[in-house]
Amino acid sequence: MKTGLVLSGGSIKGAFQAGAIREILDAGVKPAGIYGISVGSLNGGFLTDRAGQAGRKGETPDWPAIGEELGRLWLETINSFGKIGKKRGSLKLVWNLLWSKFDGLIDTGKLQALVNEILDEDNLRESPAIFKAGSVNVADGTLFEADNRTPNLIKYIIASTAIPVVMPVSKISGQPLVDGGVRDVAAMKPAIEDGAEEIVCVLCQPRDLAGAQINTGNLMHFAERLMDIIINETVNNDIEWAQFINDHTPEDGTVVLSGSMQGYRRVPLTVIRPSGPLDINLTDFSRVDIERIYEEGRAAAKPELQKRADRMRTASPV
Repeated sequence: MKTGLVLSGGSIKGAFQAGAIREILDAGVKPAGIYGISVGSLNGGFLTDRAGQAGRKGETPDWPAIGEELGRLWLETINSFGKIGKKRGSLKLVWNLLWSKFDGLIDTGKLQALVNEILDEDNLRESPAIFKAGSVNVADGTLFEADNRTPNLIKYIIASTAIPVVMPVSKISGQPLVDGGVRDVAAMKPAIEDGAEEIVCVLCQPRDLAGAQINTGNLMHFAERLMDIIINETVNNDIEWAQFINDHTPEDGTVVLSGSMQGYRRVPLTVIRPSGPLDINLTDFSRVDIERIYEEGRAAAKPELQKRADRMRTASPV
């Protein structure tokens, strides 16, 4: 079955996603396409890169091993804020604001260096898996999906992770780009357009945001919370849209030829997401925090993957 792996945004909550990915790949899923937004583009880019690395050696990608390596990246490298960013000083922020040179609340130079270190343009281009990373053009408001054929793809992956206000805007070919989560969170539509026969989607957002602790006096925390709200509403609508289509199209996956659902087809959907808000702070986290939400991702994935296995077994001819 041609599987599309859809990875949402979520900033440092990407550790949850990495844990879920570990279980997905251990369960035998071999993604034909990987579709990432924000931190999903970083995790997805890593998977795509390592699959391409194997392909360039004439080898078949060992997906479970790739998932394990992604886990090590989070547990051993992205395990403290100091390794990926630096808060800008108050005087620097005021100066930049006064002179219209504001460039984010944090400096992400270390994150950019890390992405360039762990990803290779040739691996991405030669990967057997389709890969797409979404970022938003601030100038015209459009969502741009860079793919394996896009020059400077790594720059677009970095752009996709740039949380508005919190992180610097990325400029590529003169265009200002930020986190794709502003417009899209779970890129299911491009997966379907690329012929996915099923979608496995990993979200870093629970269905209900209630219960999170909010500090409205902290600009960085407040900006993150606003993004969470935008993302949560968007992703819930995306999931409901996909489920509505599946409820009103033939079970055998044939395309509807007429009527209100013309052009649509059923695509089995597995959604893995946390049961509640993930308690982790972008600028103040430790390896213990990363380990905790990584394991939460693994735990959340297991029952949904069991449901997927049961569905596939029921659908298989006797």
